[in-house]
Parts: sequence; structure tokens; C-alpha cells
Amino acid sequence: MARRLPAFAERYFTQVYALLVGTVVFVYATGGAIINPTNRDWLMLGDSAQHYLGWAFFRSTPLLQWPLGANPKLGLDFASSIVFTDSIPLAAFLFKPLNVVLPETFQYLGAWIWLCFVLQAYFGFRLLQRRISDRSLCALGTVLIVLAPVVSYRLVHQGYGHIALVSHFLILAALGLYFDERDSARNWSILVCCALLIQAYFVPMVVAIWIASMVRRRLALRDFARQVAIVVGSLGVVAVVAGFASLGGKLFVGDSSVTPENFPYRFRWQPMALIDSATDFSTGWSHVMANQLELFGDVEGFTYLGSGLLLVVLPVVIVALVRKRSGAVSMRDVVISLGIVGACAVAVPSKAFSTAVAVMLFVAVIAIATQSIRERRHRALLIASLALGVYSMTMRPGIGRRTFFEYGLVPFLEQFTQTFRTHARSSWVLYYVIVLALIVLVSTRLPRRLAVGVLVLAVVVSVVDSNPAMSQVRHRFTSQPVWVNQLDDPLWAEVVRGRDSIITYPPLNNDLEGRWIQIEDFVQRRGMATNAGYFSRWSVDTYVRVNQRLHDELRAGNLDAKSLYVIFDPDMWAFLSADPMKFSFVGDIDGYLVVAP
Repeated sequence: MARRLPAFAERYFTQVYALLVGTVVFVYATGGAIINPTNRDWLMLGDSAQHYLGWAFFRSTPLLQWPLGANPKLGLDFASSIVFTDSIPLAAFLFKPLNVVLPETFQYLGAWIWLCFVLQAYFGFRLLQRRISDRSLCALGTVLIVLAPVVSYRLVHQGYGHIALVSHFLILAALGLYFDERDSARNWSILVCCALLIQAYFVPMVVAIWIASMVRRRLALRDFARQVAIVVGSLGVVAVVAGFASLGGKLFVGDSSVTPENFPYRFRWQPMALIDSATDFSTGWSHVMANQLELFGDVEGFTYLGSGLLLVVLPVVIVALVRKRSGAVSMRDVVISLGIVGACAVAVPSKAFSTAVAVMLFVAVIAIATQSIRERRHRALLIASLALGVYSMTMRPGIGRRTFFEYGLVPFLEQFTQTFRTHARSSWVLYYVIVLALIVLVSTRLPRRLAVGVLVLAVVVSVVDSNPAMSQVRHRFTSQPVWVNQLDDPLWAEVVRGRDSIITYPPLNNDLEGRWIQIEDFVQRRGMATNAGYFSRWSVDTYVRVNQRLHDELRAGNLDAKSLYVIFDPDMWAFLSADPMKFSFVGDIDGYLVVAP
């Protein structure tokens, strides 16, 4: 007889297990020190600095303002909202009322990463429980979901990571609601709004799964209209209150230079990414699976399934699909299939071996999809995930570095495709559908003990084979030196006395040298404002207009007495420094050319 757990553990097993697994993987991936809210050293570079400094400015804004997400001191003429610095607005709104008791240096981004791993485990376990009755199998499958390379990779993308995009638990939560038979308009509203306030890129994915759930349940027209009204209405209200409309009629497209008209679709996904064990910013996810060739921009489509699923679970799934009957797979079948895979991994060149694994994967996916269509099960989810997969390939679908063909977009879709311009991320729903299908098939088609053995082996292979890549991830968080602002000359304190802003000319926007980070941090700690920053959603027209206005004001000597000017244009500096008597200070401070009216 199986020993029962204590009553408390039995009742809260999912929560406790998720907390344990999520925390262990968090420490394994990051070292754990980033959870310290006063440790910001690991954040002061690239996008991570944008996320942290966006919050640092926002925490000092009035508690009641319109919109609630307004962040006027960050950017001045380019200022918009906390939602455009990817600072996880949901967390920012929760911590802002506590600002008076928070330490001067406070970051919640490390805690958010920890929470993402915990919630990944929680919703993954809950989701598997809907299809698998055995708790041990759910527990092992959950570990594979939390170890998914696509999650940890977001921590090191471009060398510093996209923290909000680690929130893959939103996709798992949406899939959980999809399988929920109850009328859950309220839950869908909460989930969609949370997605918007965490990272807007998750909204189309969650919405696609929501639409699939309504189709699956065959809602009556009245119920369909009611649910749409509740969800869309809630989403609209939250978007306006948070400040998504602060860029005006173009919403948050903002004419960004990231999506120029002549090259707006470079961030694509291609199917070979599912077996691609390396990308530009992260290598070593497998010793045996080859690094696939990719185009510039395909890095956003990193969706390696993991060695445990590809080398252990997938071959067994192929056998199970051939056997068809549940429980028909024997220990002998598993040993032979895994033995063949192991021998090929050693004897066959990695490129050829990876191609063979890709063929197995695509055969399995096609077989599972065909069976789903034939049995009329979850066709809506299949169509939704495939549609997102097609969208993620942009209008230039292909494999590897090859593009099969190109097609034009109808004008109606251009706004949407430019708003959600990093299209490759939309493949994540298809990714998790494949992951879940493989885990569920092994868990339901094999005898329990055999299934447990296969999943244990899959977890071990995943951890061992991906260790070099995870070491790189951990190194990103454990090797950061103490960050010190280079604007440390005592003269700065004198020239900013009595001033409320630092104006850069031309306005700095994510310059390669990272000077915007130095200036933003300096300004924020003194309660000042600045037009320097990292603005991924901004209007080119506004930039041109502001730049011309500053040019004219500097040439005419019509400077704001409450502002300090930092000049990055050599011609303008030559003009201003030619007559220093017109200003209270003109000179070089820490390598910055400064003009004080």
C-alpha cells in the first residue's frame, strides 16, 4: 500500500512541490543572489538597465496620476509610461504604494524571475494533472517543463536577457483554462489583463488560446458575446489606465526604428529551431544535437525542446504511436529504441543525427495532429497553435537560412504585425503544445513504472546535456562586478545644484557606449528628469522635432536655466565652447561635455 502524505502536504502538494522545484531550478539557473532586492549590479546593462531604471523613476511619481502608469521624468518629450520600459508594470503597481518604506535601491526583478520558475512549475503541474492521473508522472513532467531551454534562454538573450519574457507561465495558465469546462470569463479577463501588465507580447498568445477555448466549448451566440464583451472590455480599460495609449493614435507602434518600413520582418521562427541546440547568445544546450544555421533575427526564435524530450521521450513516443494501444509498449521496446538513439548519437555525425531527430519529431507531430483531427479532440487548440506558428515565421517562411517564398500583407494586418514586431515569440504556444503532448503520450501510453523510468531518464539527460548552457546562464548573474556610476567628479554636484533636468543633445537613445545608463541613474538618484534613455517605442517625428528645437535653442543661446546640457554633437560643442563667457560653466566632466546656463 502506498504511504499517504500528511494532511497538509496532501492538500497543498501542488503548491509545495511547485515552490520546491521552481526554487531549485531558479538557484540552479541564477545562483540565487539576484533575489536580494538591494542588489542591482546585475541589472545595469542593456535591456535590464531599461527595466530597472524605468521602475526607479516610476516609484517616485504621484500615487494618483493619469494615466496611472505615467513616467514623465524619464524621457521628458519622449516620456510615456512604465509599460514601455518593460519594467513588469504589474509588479511596479504593487510595489509603488510601498515606496515610502522601501530602501533607496530596490529591485523586484530578481524576485520576479524566481516567481516565474515557481509559477511555471505550478501551472505546469496543474496542466498535466488534467491529462495524467498519476501524481509521480505529473511531478516528473513538471520538472521537464521548468527546465525548458526556451525559459532559461530569455535570461541571457543578447547577453543581458528580457526579464518580463521569462513569464511563460502565462501560456501554461491559458492552456489550463482552455481545458477548464466552466464558464470562466472572469478568469480569462484576469489572465489577459495580467499578461498585458507583465509583457504585452503574451496577449495575442493568451487571446488565441481563449478563442480556441470558446470554439471548443461551442458557446451559444449570447454567451460568446458576453464573454467577448467582458474580456475585451477589461483589456481596454486596463490598457488605457496603464498608459498604453500614451503614444496617441499609433498606440504603441510608435514609428520605432526597430521596425523600419524597408525591413520590418526579420525576427522570425523556423521549424528547425525545435532541434537547434545553440544560438548567437547561448550555446551548449546539447553535446550531441548540432547547432543549426539561421538567419540574422532568427535568434528570437530559439525554441530548443531540450535533450530529455528529443533524445529520450521522443523515440519512446514514436514507438507508442506505432503500437497504438495504451500499455502495449514494453521494456524491451524502450531499451531497443533508446539503445538505437544512443548508438547513433555516438557513431553518426551530429548534423546527420540532428536531421534524423528532426524527421522523427515532425513525424510525431504530424501523427499526433492527425489523430487529434480524426478524433475531433482539441482541433481548435491545434489550429490556434499552428496559426501562431505560421505567424511567427513572418511572411518569409523557410527552414534554416533558406526562405521558401515571400508574400505581401494586406494593409489591415500591418498595424498588428508592427505592434507585435518580434514575431518569432508567437511560436511559444506551439512549443508548449508539443512539449505537453510528448509528456502526456509517454505517461498515458506506457505502463506506469516504465513511464516513470523514461521521465526520470529524460530529466537526467536534460540536466547533464544542457549543463554548459546553464552554466553560461548562471555566469551572467554570478560574475557581475559591483556597478559604479562613472559620473563621480564632485563638480557634478556643483553644476546640477538648483537644476531639475539634464538635457542631452542629440537626445540619447540606447547608445552603444551605455552613457544613457550613467545619466539616467545620476538623474534618478537626484529626483531630476532627463531626455536620455532607452526608448523602444517612440515616434521618429517627435525625435526630429525635439532635436531641431534643441538645435535652435542652443544656437540662439535660449537655454533653460533650470537644465544642465550635455553635448554629444562635435559641431554644436565647438560652437558653444567658442564663447564660454555666455554660460556659468562650459567644460569636460568625466568625459562628458557639459554646458550650464
